[in-house]
Amino acid sequence: MILSCENLGWETQGKQIVRDISLTVNEGEKLGLIGPNGSGKSTFLRMLAGVRKPNRGSVYLDGQSMTQLRQRDIAQRVALVEQHADTADRISVRDAVELGRTPWLSALRGWGSQDDAIVARALTDVDLTGFNHRHWHTLSGGERQRVHIARALAQQPKVLLLDEPTNHLDIRHQLSILHLVTRLPVTAVIALHDLNQAMLCDRICVLQNGQLRAVGTPDEILTGDLLGEVFGVCAHFLTDPADQSRVIRFHTAM
Repeated sequence: MILSCENLGWETQGKQIVRDISLTVNEGEKLGLIGPNGSGKSTFLRMLAGVRKPNRGSVYLDGQSMTQLRQRDIAQRVALVEQHADTADRISVRDAVELGRTPWLSALRGWGSQDDAIVARALTDVDLTGFNHRHWHTLSGGERQRVHIARALAQQPKVLLLDEPTNHLDIRHQLSILHLVTRLPVTAVIALHDLNQAMLCDRICVLQNGQLRAVGTPDEILTGDLLGEVFGVCAHFLTDPADQSRVIRFHTAM
């Protein structure tokens, strides 16, 4: 058990956004987080990352309450890529990715060749080799998303939290990022809208109206009945002749 929460809740202006969620994420697991818009996925991820303090309940990292850990200690173990993250306009791609090394630097431990190698590897992993000197304001939405993911990879976390990581990406980079995350030796919690992409996860967690509706394997969770109840759609399951994997097609519920 590397990451867990108990009775986690957060509300604002009298409205409960996340309500009484208890969940355990196993080390090395790739956990998909799905749910309709407004179900609390982004808020939940921010609390797991220690960025947003819960109104109720606790988050535990390696068995320790996050309230007992310094932000630097959390940042050395957990990286969050937010859905609407931004960066200063004049910063270069290389500078943005180097920010991922900040938790590891101190007066006693300055920048070194190992940091250069880690940043270079992160840029390669997200297919941004050669973008070192490009400025943020010249990048497309998809390129910016890949820079943020590279920054998180440069952080070398034990836990990687991703909020809609394939947002703005073309299909090739969607697939490459998802396959990269699934093969990395990290624990990952990934909020996804594309339910076919969620099939790549070890388990799937379903949020509905801020509450934990269900947790299980893709085969257990991605069923016609549950998808109809949570998303209000009809789901039909096909078999891809190339690899015999399941594919979901959706229709508006009648």
